[in-house]
Amino acid sequence: MSTINSDILANLFSVLSTKIIVPGGFQARTAAVKTMLSNDIAGLVDSLTDFSVSSASVDFTIETESGDFTKILKKWLDSINAAYMGKIPSGINALSEEYFKERWKSSSFPILKIADWTSINGILVPSKMFIVDGESVYAIDKNKDTAKTLLNYDYYLGKGKKNKLDENVIFTRPYGRWFDKYPNPYLIKRGVYHNWKIIESLKNKQTTVLDQVIPYLFLIKKGSELLDRDGITYQNEDLKKVVEQYKTLMKNVEAGKTPTRASSWDEELKHLIPDLKNIFEPALFAVAEKSILSGLGFIDVIEATSSSRKESILNPKVFIEETKKGVKDFKQLLREIVNLIIAKNKSHKKYMNLDFRIVNSPITAFMTNEFKNNTRLLWERGQLSNQTYCELVGEVEYATEVGRREKEKNTTEKIMTPHQTQVFEQTTEENNPIEKEIDKKGKPIPTDKTDDPKKYKNASIVEGKKVTLKFAPYRQLSELPNDVKKLSNKKQRTFMKAFNRAYYFQIGKGKSKKFADAYAFRVAYSAIKPKKKK
Repeated sequence: MSTINSDILANLFSVLSTKIIVPGGFQARTAAVKTMLSNDIAGLVDSLTDFSVSSASVDFTIETESGDFTKILKKWLDSINAAYMGKIPSGINALSEEYFKERWKSSSFPILKIADWTSINGILVPSKMFIVDGESVYAIDKNKDTAKTLLNYDYYLGKGKKNKLDENVIFTRPYGRWFDKYPNPYLIKRGVYHNWKIIESLKNKQTTVLDQVIPYLFLIKKGSELLDRDGITYQNEDLKKVVEQYKTLMKNVEAGKTPTRASSWDEELKHLIPDLKNIFEPALFAVAEKSILSGLGFIDVIEATSSSRKESILNPKVFIEETKKGVKDFKQLLREIVNLIIAKNKSHKKYMNLDFRIVNSPITAFMTNEFKNNTRLLWERGQLSNQTYCELVGEVEYATEVGRREKEKNTTEKIMTPHQTQVFEQTTEENNPIEKEIDKKGKPIPTDKTDDPKKYKNASIVEGKKVTLKFAPYRQLSELPNDVKKLSNKKQRTFMKAFNRAYYFQIGKGKSKKFADAYAFRVAYSAIKPKKKK
């Protein structure tokens, strides 16, 4: 057993000295990245880059100063690649997802190719667009000067000079310089591929050991310590006979017969498998796995929690910022497309001179509950729009919710009113909003003049007083005459109720407003007069 273990360990640790080779050329590196992600033996790279793509695939819109032009651009964004009739997904969101895949899961050289243009309401816009496969892009130097200069290369699809990427093409290099011939793929530049190859070597070595090194032993023990103490032992010839007898028994088992054996001394049977836990030790993979996580933006941070104990945590801030940077870069790509549209439509001065802005919905994958609570506070203070609040906190499409709320206003809004959980004393009409009284010229009557009897013709003589009626009938207690407001709340209510009933009674009989006004005042004042004691 000790020999087997030492051989396994020697074989295993020889892997650590194996040289990991990273391909040198751009196309070879891109092919290596694709091979790695097609069978991610580490179980980390493909899943985390998929998460980046999914998180960054937000909604993109274009807003302008003109509502009509904004509608045209929205219609265009929704119909991109619709001419392919379902052979590829349509819309700007599908195009952005392809951009992020090329950025993080392939060559990191996203090149947008515009294949065709169409007209929407007289505006020329790209109807067919796609992201070029970076592995198939080849560059040729314009001159043999060794100095790097801007725009010093011509790019082609495939080897040769047949399909030149020249017109209707937008180049982006998120991980390279403007004058670089080729960028370095993201997963190679960050060291992810190198550490993945280490894990692949270890995994392959495990498979080799499992396939070739593991023996299966059937051990037969004959005799006991008591026999050995008495000097009685089995000789090799005796043991060989036992082995042959057991082979015969096994053949009988395979033939379906019931084997039988008798023994005069103790016998013990064991099935032995070597202890191979060393080759599956997690510590062997820990360093490479942490390096992969660090390369993807999960930085390993050690925090001292006490004088004798330290804990390690993964801080994903770099990963989050890289995802945000991807969204920002795609917005820049979309801006370049709009600039091409403006160049194609110079004659449409009405729209082409307008300012525009590229807007994306929030990246919700990284939002914590604490962030959403703070967002709610900003919205309550008027610092955020309803749309932003709906998208950030509710994580739902704002336009959809507006349509649903509009539908509810005429159907289920009253039915779905929150249940009353507490019983309150009935509130006064003072809490209800009212419209201002309007004079003959259509202007609102100032509040400070409502009690001035000289300003209005609808004043009535009641008990020697001239009182102005601002509202007929009264809608809330604050509209009552000043002398009535000095009375108790109960008498104010009595006055208002009596006045309104009397006023409507006379109007219903066809009397004039002036007559109804005077009559209602007499009734109302009579209702609140103290009764004389007999």
